[in-house]
Amino acid sequence: MKNQPLENGERIMKSTIIVCLVIMVFVVPVRTQESWSVDAGFTFSHFQQQVKAEIGDARGERLVNELQVGIMALGTYRVWKYVSVGVFLQFDRGNRHAARFSGFDPGTGKTVTKDEIGGDYDEFWAGPMMRIQWKELFGEFGYGLFGSRNDDARSDLKSSTGDSIGTLTLMPSVAFYASLGGAFTVWESLDLVIRMEYRLRYYNKREGNPFQANIEHGTQNFTPFIGVRFRL
Repeated sequence: MKNQPLENGERIMKSTIIVCLVIMVFVVPVRTQESWSVDAGFTFSHFQQQVKAEIGDARGERLVNELQVGIMALGTYRVWKYVSVGVFLQFDRGNRHAARFSGFDPGTGKTVTKDEIGGDYDEFWAGPMMRIQWKELFGEFGYGLFGSRNDDARSDLKSSTGDSIGTLTLMPSVAFYASLGGAFTVWESLDLVIRMEYRLRYYNKREGNPFQANIEHGTQNFTPFIGVRFRL
């Protein structure tokens, strides 16, 4: 019974957002010519930390190493001169490892680490979004209506049935992205799009079962995006 209010709140939030989108698309008067657009592009991030006795020494094991690539697609419909609504899809795949510094190898002088954790991960999420645009600049806000994550490093988050592997389920009550960017025309109806995206989302289930003790797992990140926009 503890999760019933949360589940009811998630259903209410989903229903409210869907109703608002329907009202905006079919009721709000369009003050400019109908305009559809499709964005497609990729994201990339790479983060490292390391220790050396001196700068320029041979590199050993890294303390932290994370590499992530992703693809993102958005489809929008302009409902007003400055406002568009639509949906977004995003898929990320990456690998990360973190460890503690243990010293230097006596033979090579390279860094040695211990207590390493990490592994591969992938994440998919999708939902409705809204864009406010003025000339070349725009801001966006999206809501993660659906989402899942597989993460080899998070075997420590067990479900209520004891599972330590399997897909994590998005908690829709806290799952959104916000971004700022610019779209610059390069050829008639084709724009170059650059945006900086902030994402915050929580997961509260594994393979459909709540985490033990009903804990919640949060993830957030800033990610650059570069791609193109087709205006139809």
